[in-house]
Amino acid sequence: MDKPVLVSSLLLPDRVIIRLKAKSYKDAVERLLDRLDDAGLVGDRPAIDTLVDAEVARGDIPTMGTRALLAHYRSDEAKELGVAIATSATPFKFAPATAPESRFLVLIIVPRTAARYYLKTLAGLSHLLSDPAVADELLAADSSEAFLTIVAGHDVAIRPELLVSDLMSREFQTVSPETLLSETLHMMVRHRRRGMPVVSDNGEVLGIVTERELLQHFLPQVLSTASEGRRPKIEDAEVRDVMQRSVMCLSENELITDVLGTMLAEGMAQFPVVREGILVGFLSRTDLIHKLLEPLV
Repeated sequence: MDKPVLVSSLLLPDRVIIRLKAKSYKDAVERLLDRLDDAGLVGDRPAIDTLVDAEVARGDIPTMGTRALLAHYRSDEAKELGVAIATSATPFKFAPATAPESRFLVLIIVPRTAARYYLKTLAGLSHLLSDPAVADELLAADSSEAFLTIVAGHDVAIRPELLVSDLMSREFQTVSPETLLSETLHMMVRHRRRGMPVVSDNGEVLGIVTERELLQHFLPQVLSTASEGRRPKIEDAEVRDVMQRSVMCLSENELITDVLGTMLAEGMAQFPVVREGILVGFLSRTDLIHKLLEPLV
């Protein structure tokens, strides 16, 4: 994959199942695996089935946002990169709580030696399905041919290099300068974030508030009364009082390799992503770990 490849070129009519009816995640994945097996992309099918069983036993179904489930397997029994996709008329009943509206199931199999191809393919598919308008069009398709016509109309190029737009989170939370730190703390814990962009009413990035600022503000208050054996009275504050006002923002078209260098050299953990000054995404070390590293181990 030294030149850009279109997502549409990875899908064929026999690898798309429209309005799949499946009783379980395993059943749904096996239906898609049958399509790739029939296409000659699978060597030892029982070996792939073992990977599926192990994933089901773990009980942790991977997702691509809130509307798509992802089954991905790296195995020497995958003869080459293979992609299949199914839609459902209603959200899958077996979808996890983190993706309750999932009506897409994407299956990717790839040889162990082709990990980078998998990552680029995953990024391209994620970009395509993250557009609500495109996703709605695809879900309305009544045949695999109609589905692929829509894909071709909104095609995404899988580039040799990953960009910030490929891996950034498009579903993110923000706070305003007037937000209380206590509320920010609850949001960060609830959404498992280590930092929150601070934005104006029109979405312009004004700064960032991280775990560091919360600790610096709240921890001394807690420790000062901890020995007294009573619940401390915490003095709250607004985000504007502690936020970092100098924050490095990224553009969607920056190379991930360049960002990674900055992240490692400067020890930075999260970056707002802007388009003409307006926040459109958020990229963190956690995103890179989940999307780049976790699928490979």
